[in-house]
Parts: sequence; structure tokens; C-alpha cells
Amino acid sequence: MQPILALDVATKRACVCLINTKGQVFTAEASEGKQHSDTILPLLQDVLKQADLTWSDLNMLALGQGPGSFTGLRIAAAMLAGINASLKLPIWGLSSLAITAMQTQNDEPVWVLEDARAGEVFVGCYQQGECLQDAACKPWSEIQNMPAGAFAAQQEPVTDLLDWQHLPLNIERGQAMSLLIQALWDKTDHTAHTPWIQPVYLQLSQAEKNLQHV
Repeated sequence: MQPILALDVATKRACVCLINTKGQVFTAEASEGKQHSDTILPLLQDVLKQADLTWSDLNMLALGQGPGSFTGLRIAAAMLAGINASLKLPIWGLSSLAITAMQTQNDEPVWVLEDARAGEVFVGCYQQGECLQDAACKPWSEIQNMPAGAFAAQQEPVTDLLDWQHLPLNIERGQAMSLLIQALWDKTDHTAHTPWIQPVYLQLSQAEKNLQHV
């Protein structure tokens, strides 16, 4: 595996991981409540220092591209694009929901249900990194009518999910991101990566919703 530096800010806490050519993993995570714009660059520099590498030693970047916090995803994509303006490295887009699923360390299918507010939820299903159900944004009422399964989430669901099994998040997010990268590495066409990447929002912004009612 080539040196790869990965960033995810889909949740309240920004996290990064770096995997070197020997497969060693280095991680860092911001404190909850910290502004992403203030923490991303120091976190990236932290793991580079841990790994005793420089920006020029990297061969690839990765971004947890969502779905998740609209502001966080936008800041992360813009900052990574700015850093990559001179590096010109390929950027690999990772599902932020798949990262959450990896935090459970569960070998069976895991649904990820992240509250999207406004009565909606980001939902996807994953098994050991593989996507079984593409991420979507749905009403919570639709989830209540689905067959119950095992699920993970960063926060408690805002509605009762009868018969569903709530799995704990057993490892830190940065470590889970490294496991996702390693699980998908040999199954991914890395020649298709580009030096820029778009966040996956799935949900309309408030401005876009307002336009629909004009």
C-alpha cells in the first residue's frame, strides 16, 4: 500500500488517519466542539509528524465525503482541494456511513442511521466495508416500517426503533477509517481517482428548500 492520508469531518469531531507503506496506522482526532476550520490542518500535520513523513512523501489522499454535516463536508472538501492544488495527488472518496459501520467491528451487515434533522435520516447498509445498500436520505417514518436489523449511529436515534439492535461503536473513528481503506484497497480502481472530490450531501440545503417553495 502506498502512503495515504485520510480525513473525515462528517461528524462533530474531525478525525484523520495515515497509513504508510508498511501498513502502520497513525491517527488523530479533534476534541468535540472544536471548529473544523481550526482543527483540520493541525490534525493532518500531527499524523504526518507521527509517521515521520512530509506532504511530498504521500501518494494519495482520501476524504470521508459524506453524507453528514453540510458545513463540515464543505469545509473539508475545500481545504483538501487547497492542499492538493500543489500536490496534485489522487483523492479517494470514502463513505462516512461506512466508516461508522467499521467502528462496530461487526462481521454481519450493519445499518447506519444518522439523524439528518428535519425528520430525516441518512441511511446505508455495510458489511466489512462493502456497501450492501447505497446511502440515502429518508424520513424516519420509513425506517420504522423497515424490517429490524442491527444498526450503528454517532448519536441516539430521535425515534423509537422497536426490535432493532443498537450496536456500540467499539473503536475510534480514525482507526475505523484505516480499516475501511485496507478492506477496500484491493477492490478499488485507484486509476479512477481525481485530484478533487465532491461531498455527498443527499439532503437539500435550506436555501435549496426555500427555492422549491418560490
